[in-house]
Amino acid sequence: MIRTSKSLINWLRVSHNVSAVCIVLGALLFRFQNVTSAQVPLSAKAKTALVDPFIGTGADGHTFPGATVPFGMVQLSPDTQIRPFKQSYNWASGYRYDDTTILGFSHTHFSGSGHSDLGDVLLQPISGDVRLEPGDISKPESGYRSRFSHKQERAEPGYYAVDLLDYEVHVELTASARVGVHRYTYPAGKPANLLVDLRSSIYNYPGKVLWSRLRIREDGTVTGMRETRGWAPGRQLYFAMRFSCVAEQHKLYDREPMPVEYHGFKTPGTNPENTQAIEGRPSVPTSMRQVAPQQLL
Repeated sequence: MIRTSKSLINWLRVSHNVSAVCIVLGALLFRFQNVTSAQVPLSAKAKTALVDPFIGTGADGHTFPGATVPFGMVQLSPDTQIRPFKQSYNWASGYRYDDTTILGFSHTHFSGSGHSDLGDVLLQPISGDVRLEPGDISKPESGYRSRFSHKQERAEPGYYAVDLLDYEVHVELTASARVGVHRYTYPAGKPANLLVDLRSSIYNYPGKVLWSRLRIREDGTVTGMRETRGWAPGRQLYFAMRFSCVAEQHKLYDREPMPVEYHGFKTPGTNPENTQAIEGRPSVPTSMRQVAPQQLL
């Protein structure tokens, strides 16, 4: 005769229940692992579709929505305002989502920084008459800035597009590790111009541009440099631009404020149209008129 105590029976019941729970959990874990292993990996295109480059472009996020690649040397993006350095903190990346105008598209930007600088080599495509100063935000068409709408603006990793409403120009930007690519689609029947302004700088103040240079080569290539003193003192940047269309004409202007004792250099020429190179402190808007087709790459 075998006697079993009540406490032993209770222990056996508890042990049995624990074993059952362990078995159930094991089945659940096994089933979960099967589900995980059956998932299809996202494609690269699907992953980039989840990225919103506009995150951080409002308030003091200090990010830009333009085109770049990881660790790239260029960061193409629109600049919506260039303020004096004491007011420049809010535009540390050159762009704020609540702005309504675009000055142009420059090639270097910080993202998420607590300080402002860069904004080198500003380009602005223009259809029709060219104005050499940015103008007043509150006075449309007072300068070369243009109004835009977020309804006609698009950004994804490595790509940015927007319509410049005052010029009816569709702008597209992309970038490789070392090169920025612009594509401009101009309206038919209007002169297609491109303005290059080496004066424009994020974190701006009089005298920031120590020296600048622009040169129109025989094959149409535009080369140049500028040296600035900002967050990085004595920073030099060199560039070269090539176009898919041959320029009909060009004009080089020295907009250095007067009076100056030392007014830079230029090659022989009697007017802006027949001067091939110019060099000075804050030079210089360059206006180039393109021939057909109406799309510039």
